[in-house]
Amino acid sequence: MATLYIYPKQGEPFTVVLKENDSSLGRSQDNVIPLPDPFCSGRHAAVFKSETGYGVRDIGSKNGTFVNGSKIAGSTELKPGDEILIGSCRIVFDKPIQTSVEVTEMITPGTNVDAAIPFRDILNKPAPRTTILATVRVDEAAKIKAEKDMYAVLSEVSQALVLHKPLAELLEHIMDLLSGHLKMDRGVLMLKEGSPVQFNPRVIRVNAKSLQGQKIQVSRSIMNMAVEQQLAVLTSDAALDPRFQGHESIINCGIHSAMCVPLWNNKEIIGIIYADRITLLQEFNQEDLRLLTLLSNLAAVKIENAILIERAIEQDRMERELQLAAQIQKDFLPRANPACENYDIAGKNIPCHQVGGDYYDFLPIDPSRLGITVADVSGKGVSASLLMASLRAALHSEVHPHFKPAAMAVKLNDFVQKSSSINSFITFFFCELDRKTGELVYVNAGHNPPLRLKPDGSSEVLDSTGLCLGMLPNMTYEEKRIKLQLGEILVLYTDGITESRSKANEEYGSDKLAEVCRRNSGLPVMETLKAVFQDLDDFTSKAPPHDDRTLVIVKRIG
Repeated sequence: MATLYIYPKQGEPFTVVLKENDSSLGRSQDNVIPLPDPFCSGRHAAVFKSETGYGVRDIGSKNGTFVNGSKIAGSTELKPGDEILIGSCRIVFDKPIQTSVEVTEMITPGTNVDAAIPFRDILNKPAPRTTILATVRVDEAAKIKAEKDMYAVLSEVSQALVLHKPLAELLEHIMDLLSGHLKMDRGVLMLKEGSPVQFNPRVIRVNAKSLQGQKIQVSRSIMNMAVEQQLAVLTSDAALDPRFQGHESIINCGIHSAMCVPLWNNKEIIGIIYADRITLLQEFNQEDLRLLTLLSNLAAVKIENAILIERAIEQDRMERELQLAAQIQKDFLPRANPACENYDIAGKNIPCHQVGGDYYDFLPIDPSRLGITVADVSGKGVSASLLMASLRAALHSEVHPHFKPAAMAVKLNDFVQKSSSINSFITFFFCELDRKTGELVYVNAGHNPPLRLKPDGSSEVLDSTGLCLGMLPNMTYEEKRIKLQLGEILVLYTDGITESRSKANEEYGSDKLAEVCRRNSGLPVMETLKAVFQDLDDFTSKAPPHDDRTLVIVKRIG
């Protein structure tokens, strides 16, 4: 069954659950749904059950039936949220009208504003005096009693806000408290959020049923007075105020009295609270403005605390997720160095954050060949680690006994170029080592040139054979070959090592890396790795790395 939400121009809104297959609407009491509207016909329209749901048809009305602003001829299907206009009566099908807030440019505040008080003057006003009432004048005693009543309300609200609540629940609770202690027809709590910063309505209260579904219009200039000039603003008899003449929308709203105060958390303004009276005849006064300002200050402090707690909870959640991501990424890297007869091979990775974009791997191709790779994704952190994981999956799918390194690089380049942003790329080095002959076939896609260190003290670098992966589509790569001799060392690294800097801003560089590797060439390569990272710590005075650091060393020992 569907529901009609009916909003007469005069009188209270009401709802009707459609139980009949055909429900007539009109002014006459013999209709299934009689409407208290002098502008609709005696039998005006009918809502009926159709094969697909519900529809509405005009049944010979004088002024016609409208659906979503268009006059219908005959009948039309209805969807939830469709608005039917019968006379001056608004009817919404199967969905209530939602009250919305609009910030308008329609008011230019001037000297006729009833009160515009710096909110700090209200917050800093001393506590009520404790003079015995019998010794003071009646009017002064009334003021003292009013102040005591106000502080009693503040004390009650303070106690009600002691317990922590999630932010959304807290905001609702605050507006409940305000509505309970300050009679209003409507109220809005808005917070400064987003980038660029704007005021977003977080809680809307409509206490007068006749105003349900009507748009709440808040003047931007009044908001600016509250936020930029840091004033608590009170306006009354808006429809009679000369500042509102010519502004039909606010006259139609019939605002009788309104207040707008900043939410001040003792450091900054984080939002506003707006309240108005339309059906209530009594206007807001300056005591109401004081009370709303003081309550708003209490609320703002509590809101700030709730925001900080939620941020801490979110940060803790993200920290746990990053720890999990770091473990997953660690599992993507080799769990052990390869056992390879006549070769000593080892690698190590140290991310500068919990997750990073550096990658190294050892991929068995067949019993006599081993694939060795080092790569560096542009950027750092989570986005780089995700692209690294994608590269790893693509690489593993391409390496098989009959693959060609150059053809593989072409496929990887196209994959990265299509599956990443225009600013993302990967420097990539891959070599295929023949364990029997020492022959090494490699491609270098814009990666730091690996160092080939020979026992006689000479060295060479394995230069680039093509652009970085993902920079341009349809790239080609050249394969090059060398042969590792007994005692030779191949050093693969990422720029996080060579671009590390000392306190004097001196760069570590590839020459120093080669020097440390030569000095420790007689040790097992794991010890050489440790020596390099120890030397890096000494060089940088153990400063946290600014980039991921990866090092792989291959040494032919027999």
